Amino acid sequence: MLHIKRKSTWRRSALLVIAAVLVMTIMAACGGKKDNEGGSTGLTFAGAGKGTVVATYKDGNVTEAEFNKYLDIFNIMQPGYEQVIAIPQFKEQLLQQFISYKILAKQATEATLKKAGDQTDEQMKSFEDTLKTNADVKKTLDDKKVSTADVRTYLNLMLVVVEHMNSKVTDDEMKAEYAKNIGNYNPVTVRHILVATTDPSDSTKTLRTKEEALARAKEVKAKLDAGGDWTALAKQYSDDTGSKDNGGEYKDAKASDWVEGFKNAALTQPVGKIGDPVETEYGYHVIKVEKRDQVAYDKITAEQKQEVQSVVAYNHMNTFMTDEMPKQDVKITLPEASASPGASASPGASESPAASESPAASESPAAK
Repeated sequence: MLHIKRKSTWRRSALLVIAAVLVMTIMAACGGKKDNEGGSTGLTFAGAGKGTVVATYKDGNVTEAEFNKYLDIFNIMQPGYEQVIAIPQFKEQLLQQFISYKILAKQATEATLKKAGDQTDEQMKSFEDTLKTNADVKKTLDDKKVSTADVRTYLNLMLVVVEHMNSKVTDDEMKAEYAKNIGNYNPVTVRHILVATTDPSDSTKTLRTKEEALARAKEVKAKLDAGGDWTALAKQYSDDTGSKDNGGEYKDAKASDWVEGFKNAALTQPVGKIGDPVETEYGYHVIKVEKRDQVAYDKITAEQKQEVQSVVAYNHMNTFMTDEMPKQDVKITLPEASASPGASASPGASESPAASESPAASESPAAK
């Protein structure tokens, strides 16, 4: 299937781990009374305060042992990142993020800790049931010497931060965000025919040049304008395997999940009109918007409100990262390590979860 959804922008910014956790089905947290250092008993990794210090900040430090435990669990949650984490710049970015989470978790109220803890108790039961039936997951934990208590601590930290940022969101902020980006939160139905420049199943394989794709897209539009049948023409011309067999239709979809050019067309193109070919990273799309709903804020569902809250919470997190973290006097002293072969850039240039998908509205620190 051709995915026309936007790539995760959480994977391009500073909060990598939160989004990684939020999309997990085993998301959990554990509250607890505050200890002498101001943290929560459920927020402290094994090795904290012991051994070599790899970072200091205004109110604390990170030891090599606790950071390595954090990375081990991150690898379990995000398999495939092992080589990426070996890149020094990225490892340092993860450490910066870990510090920010520790600082924010320390600011969390007892109510926030309680809410996160309640979610943990519920979700950890599911996780532990998975361990009983999934030998692969259990072996991974055993191989890395990660206990269920370690997993609980990791997820606890993530979710406490999530709930802490949610607690900062006001109803007025949510109303303003909804009014500004109303199209992101309401369903839209479109038909499209994609004339791709690259093979949807193999992005390294060129199907046609941009000029050839545009000419073919214009040919499709002319046939549609002349009364051509969407079902027949989509089957003949479209390279989107996800929609070509149903007349190119995406019904009641979220425009915010699509790549920018396609999203803009879905939100601005007149309903019922077949627009000129729209270029995206996939090629050229001939698009017809069939329906675009816009519901008043006081009429939206609880799920939609949660999406709005998520975006506002992300904005608060982004503000903290850009405005407050520089004031924390962070000093990092990670041991020097050679970059992995072929690694020439931090993963921020590609895809990785963390301050988010611009945010893609659905992946933000408040998503649950």
